[in-house]
Amino acid sequence: MSADPSRELLFGTDLALADSAPGLDLTVARGGDLALAEGNDNIVQALRLRLLVRQGELAPLGVPTYGSRLHELLGEPNNQRTRVIAMGHARTAVEQDPRVAQVLQVLADTPPGDRDTLRIRMDIELIVANQRINLVFDVRLGTR
Repeated sequence: MSADPSRELLFGTDLALADSAPGLDLTVARGGDLALAEGNDNIVQALRLRLLVRQGELAPLGVPTYGSRLHELLGEPNNQRTRVIAMGHARTAVEQDPRVAQVLQVLADTPPGDRDTLRIRMDIELIVANQRINLVFDVRLGTR
């Protein structure tokens, strides 16, 4: 836990998730309980989830604008046009989180040897004490 309890309270606690084919899964802590994501870990996880969820997917739960439009790029070629669109979609989604003061920079490239993946790198300033985080998120373009 961080030294600043107000920061922990603001960024919150949630169940920790880990990448697991074909999506995400809960993780288990040492004592056998479910692991928790707290503070910075929680906001990074929350922003990744915001990018993973299709915008509008949670409308039946009352949050129609939550999520991103990155899924619309599935099947698109990994070229400059697609990267620019992906950067815009990612920025728009992350800026919706009230804990984000501003997105300072968004870059997109292709990981070496994986031409079907677009890697988005974001420098984000959080609302507390001008704290910055670096978020890296891979988008699998694949084919339609």
